[in-house]
Amino acid sequence: MRARPRRLAAAALATVALAACLELPAATPKPDLAVRDVTVSEGVGLESACTPTGVEICFNARDDNCNGVIDEGCGLRAGILQFTIAWDAAEADVDLNVHDATGELARTGEPTAGGLVKDRDCPRPNGECQGQNVENVYLAEGEPRRGRYKVVVRLDKLNGAPSPIRVRLGARVGQRSFGMSVDLAPGAGTDERSFEFTL
Repeated sequence: MRARPRRLAAAALATVALAACLELPAATPKPDLAVRDVTVSEGVGLESACTPTGVEICFNARDDNCNGVIDEGCGLRAGILQFTIAWDAAEADVDLNVHDATGELARTGEPTAGGLVKDRDCPRPNGECQGQNVENVYLAEGEPRRGRYKVVVRLDKLNGAPSPIRVRLGARVGQRSFGMSVDLAPGAGTDERSFEFTL
């Protein structure tokens, strides 16, 4: 009765020893997302590199610590694609409209065919945003679809806020981060700014 457990133990040790001698190929790293043909609205400066400024600060649409995630630890969801806007004028209604590679608009709680979801839409009538106006769109799972993406930051209503409204956009595309600050005011040509790229 005792010989059988010893044989099993010896077989297990032999298997471990054999596995240690085998050279297994290393896991192939996923290639970084190739971002091409980046364009922004005329007169808008685009930052395409992260500059560490310290610990992460919530609700500013920046990757303050340059770890590849925007406003982490602030209740926002993140993914390999993430687009976030923030603005200080609590009463102003600014919209983040992100169109995926199929042209579909990301909506709150409803993933596009390409997997983009808007998880925060401010301001809210019930005070849910508590004056911390942030909108956030992220890729919920999987690999992003290849094609042209369009991100539009649009002033919907001032609601009594003084014009212009300063808005910060932060974007994460794979391992690259982008950012821009824009001033929005009522009127055609001044009420929205865009950022586009191709994967």
